[in-house]
Amino acid sequence: MRPGILARPLSAARKRLLVVALPALVYVLLSPPIGWPLYSAILFRPIRQQAPAKDSAVIAERYHAKLTELVFPAKDGALIHGRFFELPGSKRVFLASEGCGGNMYRRINHAQFLLQCGGSVMQYDYEGYGASQGKPTLDGVCDDALAAYDYLISHQGKSPCEIVLYGESFGSGVTGQLAAKRKVAGVILHSGFSSLLSAARDIFPWLRLYPDNLFPHQMMDNIQVFGGPHPPLLIMHGDKDDRVFVHNARDLYAAASEPKTLLIVPNGGHSAFGYHGQNAVADFLKKNSI
Repeated sequence: MRPGILARPLSAARKRLLVVALPALVYVLLSPPIGWPLYSAILFRPIRQQAPAKDSAVIAERYHAKLTELVFPAKDGALIHGRFFELPGSKRVFLASEGCGGNMYRRINHAQFLLQCGGSVMQYDYEGYGASQGKPTLDGVCDDALAAYDYLISHQGKSPCEIVLYGESFGSGVTGQLAAKRKVAGVILHSGFSSLLSAARDIFPWLRLYPDNLFPHQMMDNIQVFGGPHPPLLIMHGDKDDRVFVHNARDLYAAASEPKTLLIVPNGGHSAFGYHGQNAVADFLKKNSI
């Protein structure tokens, strides 16, 4: 019986072809235009489940804040869910854009931190997160931030000089894009990146093999945003951050124009703040008369 094709040993020429063809195939499949659905699934990790409402109520009661659940439309018509902790006696409000995983109910510690810093807090969920409708995209989450800002102006009666933007991790990129399009009193970037592309290449080194023009046009380039005129900027980062490496904070600070402040938290991990962060925010607000 003649052996089947699969049983035949590979010739030297075929082996050389496989050595060349397989890496080339992997390169194509992992390229941003082809592999973006995979990268998007890794980037956006929404959780629909909501934490018990009592968690929010406890924080509101602790700081004597009035808690209001919000619903407002995004640019594409999807309904965005948010919440507003109104701190008595303070005109200042922090507009918080959160990281790419979970939902705002998983970020109750950020609301508490910002209330401790002496301002009301508005949190919201990107499309596809928590109770928000739709599906997250890079352009879409930036539009969601614009919708949240416009809601503060039109429905909460806030003025730009009272709004401080706060962006944590992935939310730093959303915040940068918002700061480029709306007037605000100040910007706080917490465990943020110099650009989404820079942070992605740190985690997935093979992305360095692809030229920039193969990536989506919206890569949240904070160096571009803050290299020009901008509101007072505070950058906070832990020096042991293993998710968004600390060089992002240093690179952004070096490239940003004044006014700018940098806090590197010793032995701090991702999203570390503690008393270091609270003191830095207090000094930042006082220094810039916010």
